[in-house]
Amino acid sequence: MKSKLESKISVTFYLKKVSLKTEVKKKAVYATIAFKGTAAKMSTGIKCENPEKDWKSGMFEGKNFTDENLKLLSIRREIESYDTSIFKSADHIKAVYNGVENNDIPMTILGVLNEKLIEKKDDVTYSTYMTYRSALIKFKKWMKEKKNPDFGVHQSHPQKITRRIVKTYYKWLLEQKIYSKIKKNPTYKESSANQCILRVGSLYGMFYLENKDDVDGIIMNPFSNIIKTKNKHERQEQALERELDWKWIEKIEKLRYQLPNGVVINEVDLCQGDWIIGRGYSNENKKIVRDEKLRLLSLILAHTGLSWVDLGKEDVFQIQRSITGPVLIGRRVKTKEKYTIPVTPKLEELIIEMGSLPWKPFVENNVLTDHAARQGTYMNFYNYLNERLAPQIGFDEDDTISPHRFRHSFAMRMLNHFKFSLHVVARMLGDLESTVRQNYADYDDDTITAAFNEEMKRYLKNKKDDDKSKEEIAV
Repeated sequence: MKSKLESKISVTFYLKKVSLKTEVKKKAVYATIAFKGTAAKMSTGIKCENPEKDWKSGMFEGKNFTDENLKLLSIRREIESYDTSIFKSADHIKAVYNGVENNDIPMTILGVLNEKLIEKKDDVTYSTYMTYRSALIKFKKWMKEKKNPDFGVHQSHPQKITRRIVKTYYKWLLEQKIYSKIKKNPTYKESSANQCILRVGSLYGMFYLENKDDVDGIIMNPFSNIIKTKNKHERQEQALERELDWKWIEKIEKLRYQLPNGVVINEVDLCQGDWIIGRGYSNENKKIVRDEKLRLLSLILAHTGLSWVDLGKEDVFQIQRSITGPVLIGRRVKTKEKYTIPVTPKLEELIIEMGSLPWKPFVENNVLTDHAARQGTYMNFYNYLNERLAPQIGFDEDDTISPHRFRHSFAMRMLNHFKFSLHVVARMLGDLESTVRQNYADYDDDTITAAFNEEMKRYLKNKKDDDKSKEEIAV
């Protein structure tokens, strides 16, 4: 049973220096709020010019300080009159006294995360919001499954959230079964767990930064530094694993769907007319035409490295004729960086053969305007790749095929097969060189050796025949 003393709010006053200079005697009057074994300090806004003469036993002394003492007593009476049943800590009391509504400061982790998720909804895209929402749902599922309480977010809380608790949650995430429609994917399991920790940690981080200066005792972000940061070598190996062997692209090229009689694929717009309402065309025929468009789109992605959201532009495949040759140009929706992709005869043939995209634009003026359409088209394409295309080409890798893997394959092929520089590849991708190096991996060993030999041969051309440097070529 708790004693009355533990539940009582106590307010005392003390003086605090306003300057480090010894000649300055003036001090500020601060209040200490004590409650349930916790304490919070706050400024009263009152100054004491001569502490040695005018201050004694926590109050001003003398008839000249009646107004100051009345203000201090008013502060004490107001705070000590609060209903103690609604408070969790002295910090909570301080925040309410300073004008924050009692229900404006979440006291538990679920209260914090739910509040910040609502705020996040207006700041991010629909698809990003859904990833935050999914992460919070998993966190709630873990708490329910493990019969955990709703942990507090203040140091004074008897069941406060800690890094040890979050590590337990992370371990639980890694143990969850993640099913792929093709195969179970251990790499995806770790990636999914990391995303959950990052998303939930981001929400808590918003709360901490917003309140740390006003409310003492808020627990620092317990979700930070839970994930083991991969070093450069590990990131590059992971990037190499995401690269599709080019043999699969060649198999996609050889695959052809038998189109209905009289149908020319680039003359079909699946978003207009009879193709929408199905007049004169069976659902099976529409499915074959759509699959052929998606097959061609797969090849175009492999030959351009375009990211998925940029396929929402109405003019994404509009070929520009420059002095040096045809190109696809634009700015990435995500990075706003300019991309320039040279159009080879093969790529131009694919673009012409495909014709219009099988969906309406969802990007306007380089801004994603229809998040649901972006998500829906992505899932339709992803399902096509893994449910229909993968079995048709005999795809037997452990991972699934995705639009982003085509982007990785393009980047790595440009770097290591065609030996382009990071600068050139970054411009084609619409990314910074540092981003390409970190996320798409650097050159492989063969590329480095070939570049070394080429540079050394160029050097030797300018030397005499008896120069022994030629022995240094790595062949």
